[in-house]
Amino acid sequence: MSETDDTGLRQRFHEGDRQAFSALVAPHVDTLYTLCLRMTGNRVEAEDLAQDAIVRAIQQHRAYDPSRPFRPWLLTVTANLCRDRVRSTWWQKVVELVRAPVAMTADAEDAALGDEREACVRKALHTLPAMYREALSLYHLEDMSYAEMVLITGVSESALKQRVRRGSQMLEVALRRLYPELHLARTVSEGS
Repeated sequence: MSETDDTGLRQRFHEGDRQAFSALVAPHVDTLYTLCLRMTGNRVEAEDLAQDAIVRAIQQHRAYDPSRPFRPWLLTVTANLCRDRVRSTWWQKVVELVRAPVAMTADAEDAALGDEREACVRKALHTLPAMYREALSLYHLEDMSYAEMVLITGVSESALKQRVRRGSQMLEVALRRLYPELHLARTVSEGS
């Protein structure tokens, strides 16, 4: 459903209709979780934050302007919640649950290597200052346009472009420093 097709749902959500909210939020649940994961670097915390963001969005239905697109508003609520949580340090003590090892087949080995690379990038990303981590997460990982990022962050387009460029450079340096043996098929800076 496109943003123009959901005008009635957006109006109903603004008026407090939870079914309309469910229909609007359903396509974005994975994006919410991924954004939270990229901003916090912790799966358990990301799950909690994504749920908290949904609750907060429901509570703030009156603050939503139904004439505007829903996705940027929802991601703004989520990003603000993540920023608040990242500023506090208590959540960093949360320990992620470790999955039980599985027997390695050729496909499982490839998947494990991909998971390992993703974990390395996630850890390196988490070493960056929050403003660069957020810009990289939105641009590269959520594949957002700068116009969408402006709506979510409230930062100018030129500043966001600079954050993506600098953040990409910083991420590449962090990856080389933390994982000199890791060879990525494509460096982050090639995509920007």
